[in-house]
Amino acid sequence: MARPKRSQQHPDLQTAIKEVAREQIAEHGAATLSLRAIARELNITAPAIYNYFPSRDELVTALIVDAYHSLAATLAEARDANHEDHAASIIASASAYRSWALTHPEQYGLIFGTPIPGYHAPIEITGPAAAESMLVLIQVLDDAYQDGFLRLSEPSPALLTLLQPWADKLDYTGPLGVIHLALASWAQIHGLVSLELFGHFTPYPGNGDAKALFDTEIQTTAVRMVME
Repeated sequence: MARPKRSQQHPDLQTAIKEVAREQIAEHGAATLSLRAIARELNITAPAIYNYFPSRDELVTALIVDAYHSLAATLAEARDANHEDHAASIIASASAYRSWALTHPEQYGLIFGTPIPGYHAPIEITGPAAAESMLVLIQVLDDAYQDGFLRLSEPSPALLTLLQPWADKLDYTGPLGVIHLALASWAQIHGLVSLELFGHFTPYPGNGDAKALFDTEIQTTAVRMVME
């Protein structure tokens, strides 16, 4: 008996294509992503994939958008679960970022890792999705500011040239000091997570617990930013 086509087994072929693509990326890296290989895995013809993703680049873009949405949803859930305590909200959001990255390393690498040769993300498509997670962090910090608990410094004129375009793009009308803290916090969180995820904290066996470093640094940062 002939094996039924995967498209018959999976009514949502678009989702199945993306699932197999993520498996390929996790196993071989994003640079090797192949529509034909995905078609073989799904037991469908290559043109069946082209109906959903006419090119590899369009599939990569869809995967990036999905990854950003997933990250933002994870951060928002952590924020909402700790909204009554500003320091706890900051710590929970940072911890959620780390947990998401460690749970979905192939997606984290896709949006923050090594660029795919020949691929350039269309900012008009990926930009709004990327902004979602930053907006969660900005809201966490802005809530603390609105309640009078956030320590802000006046940005220098040189720094304002960086912060104002971010505020404009994100439609944020609060103090630019919040954008400053959001960018600085993201850089710290992202740096710690990336170093851990790519093995730079533990180059030798038994070299300690990277989570302990992450938790300590984020706790220190949250206490420094939020006034009692």
